[in-house]
Order: sequence, then structure tokens, then C-alpha cells
Amino acid sequence: MTMLPALLLLSGCETLGPFAAKFVPALEFMNEEWAPLTVECDPLFSSRRPSGCVTRTLRCGDTVKGNNKMGRSDWSDEFYRRATCMAVSSPGGHPGPEMVYKFVVPPQTNATAKLVSDCGDLDVFAMRWSDRSLECPKLAHAQRIGECQADLTPRGGGATMSATNREVSYLIAVDGKGGVYGNYEVTIECANF
Repeated sequence: MTMLPALLLLSGCETLGPFAAKFVPALEFMNEEWAPLTVECDPLFSSRRPSGCVTRTLRCGDTVKGNNKMGRSDWSDEFYRRATCMAVSSPGGHPGPEMVYKFVVPPQTNATAKLVSDCGDLDVFAMRWSDRSLECPKLAHAQRIGECQADLTPRGGGATMSATNREVSYLIAVDGKGGVYGNYEVTIECANF
């Protein structure tokens, strides 16, 4: 009987919940933001400003650590809506810098770009983009994006990609709500079918 009042107290307290979840791991299921941090927030991971749109190319099994502070601010909520990544704007929008990675999904493969962003409310987007004459789409080209998956979950999430008979190119963006930036980790998980 004493456990229930304690749980009720924890569900409303924003500082006690994360502290208690360190000692009672089951509490993190009450509120996903109480899960322990897995990415260091200080100092900022070193990230170089990309010379073009794409920061680097990733492969199955790769994990990259970075921060979006050095990214470009080319894509906003209007871009993501036109590309059908999301139907409505998220609170605060995405006016800040994003880091973009290229990933080519091998044939007969399902892949997920898993984002962990303990240090800021960052989101992950995966857009199918195969225009060889244009490294990355601009706002005017957003409607030509073949498919877009987004995960707006706080502290991370995953965007899925797939290829059937031939390889398919995707752009993976890590972008912050309300212009926030912070350290993150992106892992590419692949499974053949």
C-alpha cells in the first residue's frame, strides 16, 4: 500500500522521478524521460561543419556520435510537411541546425536509423532521395521526396527504411525542436529479408 502513494508522488515530480529511476529501473516505464542518460552531454561531441548538405555516408552497423550545432539550417517544418514527413508542425518547429547523413539501403534489407538524444529534444527523419543532380532537396524540391519517415519522440527514436530488388538512397536528418542542439548518437541497424 505504501508503494502506490510513492509512485503517485513520483509521477508528478520532474526532478525526483529521474533520480528515483536510477535506483528503481521499473520507474522509467512510467515516464520515458526518466530513463538513465546513455549519451554524455558535456562537452559537445566534435562535429565538423559539412561543406555541402551531407555530413557523411553511413553503412549498416555504423554508429556516429555528433552534435547538430555545427549543422546547416536548410530544413524547417514547412519542408518536412511538404515532404510528407509529418502532417502538422510539432510544438516549437524545427528552425535550427540539422545534420544530414546519406545511407544506401542494400537490396532485400529493412533498416532503422536509431537516434539517442539525451541532451536535447532532437528528432530523426529518413527521406528517400535519389536525384543524382542535387545532393539534398531544397524547399522547392520537397514534394519530389519519394518517402519520408519521422520519429518525434523525446530523447530519440527510430526512422525506418527499406529496399526490395535494388539499393535505395536515403537522407537521414537529425534536427532539434525549437532550434535546440545537443549531443546525439545514431546507429544504423539492418536486417535482410
